[in-house]
Amino acid sequence: MKLLFIIPEYPPYSAGGISTFYRHLLPELSKLGHKVHVLVGSAFTDTQPSYELDGITVEFLDSAAVDSNLTKFENYHAVPELKRHLSAAWTAWEQVNQGQGYDLVEATDWGLLFVPWIVADNSIPSVVQLHASVGQIDWHDPEKGGELLAHLVRLLEVGLLAHADELQSYAQPNAREWNSLTQRPVTYIPPAWSSASDLNDSGINNINESEAKPLKGLVVGRIQYWKGPTFVCEALRLMGDAASTIDWVGRDVSYGKLGIPMSTYLSQTYPDIWGIKLHPVGLKSPQETAELQSKADFILVPSTWDVCNYTAIEGMGHGRVVLCSTGAGASGLINNGENGFTFSANDPVALAKSLNKLQSMDVKARQQMGALARETVKTLLHPQQVAVQRIKAYEQLINRGKYPVRPNPWLIDAVSPHSPLEQPLAFLENLTLQELSQYTLQRGLRKLMRRQA
Repeated sequence: MKLLFIIPEYPPYSAGGISTFYRHLLPELSKLGHKVHVLVGSAFTDTQPSYELDGITVEFLDSAAVDSNLTKFENYHAVPELKRHLSAAWTAWEQVNQGQGYDLVEATDWGLLFVPWIVADNSIPSVVQLHASVGQIDWHDPEKGGELLAHLVRLLEVGLLAHADELQSYAQPNAREWNSLTQRPVTYIPPAWSSASDLNDSGINNINESEAKPLKGLVVGRIQYWKGPTFVCEALRLMGDAASTIDWVGRDVSYGKLGIPMSTYLSQTYPDIWGIKLHPVGLKSPQETAELQSKADFILVPSTWDVCNYTAIEGMGHGRVVLCSTGAGASGLINNGENGFTFSANDPVALAKSLNKLQSMDVKARQQMGALARETVKTLLHPQQVAVQRIKAYEQLINRGKYPVRPNPWLIDAVSPHSPLEQPLAFLENLTLQELSQYTLQRGLRKLMRRQA
């Protein structure tokens, strides 16, 4: 088969969850004899040189073309982020010549990259891979000032995805969520993961041998509300002097509803924990992160919500004991107390109890739990096995054909390109001059204060 993938990130230019998902999957599809072409880009990425690796052709979205196509979506001038997402999606559609010559295309839900493949008359069969959509992320972590964008995007996502040729997810909770939202079946296929080529079999024996030394944990992820830093602080506060020390690897992002850096909020709210028991160590390279994971006494995944969270899989692959929130889809890989620990999402008491259980285990018990964890991901997420499952699902879709029910004309019109507007700022006529002048003054003052800071 000739397979086309429209995705927002891919190595070596990114190391996020979407990038990790495809890094482990696409080479396996190529090994099975299928032609794999990847177009990488989104509303906010830059063009990079094309390359070929592992039998895969990788090219990048033309960012200049995205900018040029913005005029086709001026009906969303009041919502510039939505305008850019739609421009990027349709620019990708143009850049790959509408998918001509390919048997199937897979696009992500994030960034609305799936839009043309659902609404265009001449689209080839398409899969929407449900990683975590723009609207879904905002639902779990609303951004101050982004209410209009959030509501519009969620309405468009639900309306369009209900007409996708096929929906897929690599986490069962996420599959159930989208099934409920769209009333469409969602195919669950686990993610591919390879630890054997990356790790030394002796890695599981690197657990701290000193019973007297306190255990040290590691969290890998953005310092972001839905990644769970607030309730980790709460749990460590509950534990008092018995609390473990935990490093947090990842970049700081804004606390959406307050509009301030998440680390600022944490240092103000938990001055006795943040930077004392829970240490931010900044963003690390993939190699540095893997080294830290392989040496940590335990890996903590505290997400209040997450489609999957690869850091849980990575921790298990390194033979570490993983404590994973049930809010993360990867928790489905863990049998509580056997190959790791699970605890209720956003529940600091439950997390504190799990940490106490871990601390009560001796070295041998932790080694055995880590070994079981590693065996779990090696067995269930074997790349060739997962690739075969995906190829089977692709073949079934191609044989089945396009989804027979088209989106309604209103919905198609809402996300399709249009001629440039004569007055793209005409929507401002709906606001009073007093409202406009007051907001302009306040915005100017905020900008001046940021410069002075």
